[in-house]
Order: sequence, then structure tokens, then C-alpha cells
Amino acid sequence: MTPRTNKGKPRPWRRSLRRIVLLSILALILTNASVPAENAFDLNLSPLVAGRRFDWVGWETHAVLEEMGWWLRGRPIPGDQKSPANLLAGKAEVLAFLDRQWQVAELETRIRDELAQLPQPAPAAPFEQSPILPPSVQPLERELDELRRQQQVAAPRVERIIAAQVSQVLTVQELHRNNQVWPPVTFRFNDLPTNLVISPRDEIRIYRDIHMLPDVPEAERASLEAAIEAKLDVSALVVDLGGIGSWPTMVVDNASLHSLIDIVAHEWAHNYLFFRPLGLHYSDSRDLTTMNETTASIVGGEVADLVMAAYYPELVPPPRTEPEPPGEAKTPLREDFNQAMRRIRLHVDDLLAEGRVSEAEAYMEAERQKLVDAGYNLRRLNQAYFAFHGSYATSPASVDPIGPWMRQLRAQSGSLKAFLNQVAQMRSLDDLLRALDE
Repeated sequence: MTPRTNKGKPRPWRRSLRRIVLLSILALILTNASVPAENAFDLNLSPLVAGRRFDWVGWETHAVLEEMGWWLRGRPIPGDQKSPANLLAGKAEVLAFLDRQWQVAELETRIRDELAQLPQPAPAAPFEQSPILPPSVQPLERELDELRRQQQVAAPRVERIIAAQVSQVLTVQELHRNNQVWPPVTFRFNDLPTNLVISPRDEIRIYRDIHMLPDVPEAERASLEAAIEAKLDVSALVVDLGGIGSWPTMVVDNASLHSLIDIVAHEWAHNYLFFRPLGLHYSDSRDLTTMNETTASIVGGEVADLVMAAYYPELVPPPRTEPEPPGEAKTPLREDFNQAMRRIRLHVDDLLAEGRVSEAEAYMEAERQKLVDAGYNLRRLNQAYFAFHGSYATSPASVDPIGPWMRQLRAQSGSLKAFLNQVAQMRSLDDLLRALDE
């Protein structure tokens, strides 16, 4: 007896499988066809930055809980933060902290120099213990470890002292409610995330802006930039940051005193604007981003000057009062960095407007090499570089007229409070232009 067969007719389970396969293929086609370009870009970008993103949830959770605990303890700082005289008591701690940080940087440089002069060891076998540091480096490493320990202990008090000094100046400028600056000035010295900036190749604008892990090595930066550019046909740059307007804000600890205070006040200004129209519309357009950043830069610089004058007057250079000696006007020996960046940016804008993208990129690289030969340490110069730095209209990489317009408005304003409150309500560039006309 021969077995029964359905020769010539598909079996039921095969028909079902075929339907499933066909429906799956159709669904895949429809899904790919309906994915917006923005989402498709992010899907292709995600594998390249996987494992490199900064953990904002973890950092904010820890920082906010720490801040709440400080408030519950009565906000203790050296002296009474309402008294400028008492705040001077913390001045020595701030200066000692910055001096130690300078020593840390110097030791790190010495250790790198010592190690660079040693012969390179053979590749280590798997699981082999790390080699012992040479005798010339061991005492330097011990000294460095001790300085870092002292900095870690001192940092919280120094953060509170500087924040209180900035708060006092903002209170004098009447940027407060019931003698409390809002939002409160608070920051953390932190290893800041590095920033991945992506711009289209055919225009200069920030298309994506991603915070990644701190201290990304130079070789890894170059590798990531190259991979993103090759796969997504964009311009990419991994760049360090000086501060971030989170809350508490993040600030680098290796800046000069004036720059440090400038960053603290700059990032506070972003927090201030966050609750008002200008800050709420930060990302709506390139103009609004530039208006936000320029406002914060103006506030940061002005507050830093006032804090230095109030608490560190001996560190403020005296104003130049002597006129230039008579004679023929001096011709600059060479183009400075600011002049070069403005010239390069203007020419790149012209080339991109004409669709000459490859020519613009070759031009930027050639000019970068000239700047490096002139002593300027510039790792990359591309569309992403100009997109990032161009958001700050006070930067030499910007050719945006918003910078001069904002400074003109500040000059017309009677006070820092009047200026900040006026720009905080702006929702467009037209609002700025109308304010200048009034």
C-alpha cells in the first residue's frame, strides 16, 4: 500500500508559511518606505555611538538628591551668603583650589613627558599584570594622587563659595525674588561629557548634538568622526565642552578664575532663560539658538567682571590709560586666529552656497594646516566645527550679525536685569530687531 500524497498541490502548512513570508516582506517594505528620513538617520547613527552616550539620568539623579540634601541641611557655606564681607572668607579656599588644579595639570604633563621618553615595551600577554611604573615616575604619580584627593575633598566647598559669590552679584543686579536668586546658582566640577556635533555637508547647521562619555581619546574621536561621515555622508566633530546648562550645571575645573566664574554665570543664564520664551524656544531655529547662547555669553562675561571686582580685585588687570605713542600705524605681522576664522567661514559659506562642497572641505583642511603651522592647535576644521562654534555669536567662528545686535541692545539697556528680562520674552529674531528700533 503506497502512502497517500498531495503531489501537485501545496500542503496547508506550506500555504500558511508562504503567506506569512509574503506578509512579512510586504510589512518590511512598507515600514522602510514609511520611516521618516530623521528616524532613518538616527537608526543608522545609533550603532555607531552605542555604549558611548553619557548617562544623564544617573548623573542628574545623584546630583539633584545631593542638592536637596544640602538645602535640607540649611545650605551651609563658609560665612553668610547674604554678606559680601563674609564671602571674602572663602576667597583663600578658591585660590588654593585653582592653584592645586594648576599643579595637577603640570604634573600630568611631566608624567606624560617622562613616559614618552621611555622605550616602548613589548605587547603584554593576555591577563598579564600592568607593568610597574619606572622610578622617575613613581613619586610624581604619588604626588598627583595626593593632589587629586585634596581636590576631591575641597571641591564641594569651593563650588558653594563661588556659587554664593555669583548669587550675591546677581542679587545686587536685582535678579532675585525675596533675596533669593531663581533658579538658584549651583554647579558641579565635573568631567564633562564630550559633544558629538553633526552638520550636513552642504550647509553649516547643527543637525544632531549628542553628549557622549567624558575624555574620549583623540584616536577614538577621529575614528568615530570618520565612521559617521563615511556611513551617513555628513560632517562630524567630537569636541570638548566648558560647561553644560543642566541643573545643577556642570563646569570644568581647569579654567582660569575669570573663565570659571564666566562659565558658572553663563550656564546659570541658560537655566534662567529655560523658564521663559527665549529659552523654551532654544531649538526652534538657528537664530533662536544663537540668541540664547549670545545672551548667556553677555551675562557670563559681565557677571564674571563684577565678581572679580568684588572679591578678587587684586587679580583684575588695571585698565589701560596711556594713549598709544604717536607715529605711523603698525601693520599686523600676521593674521590672528579670529581674523583667519572669519575669513575662512565667509569663503566656506560662499562655496557651499554655490554647491561646491568638496572644494569647501579641501579649502578648510588646507587652511587648518596653515593654522597648525602658525602654532594654533586645531585638530579638525569642517562644517560641524563652524556649526558648533557659530552658535556663539561672540565666537570668531561666527559671522552672524546677531552678536553685534545683542551687544547693541545691552548697551541700550539701563541694567543687566532690564536687558535679560527683555530678551527673555523674545520668540523670534524679529522681536530682537523690533527692540533695537524702539
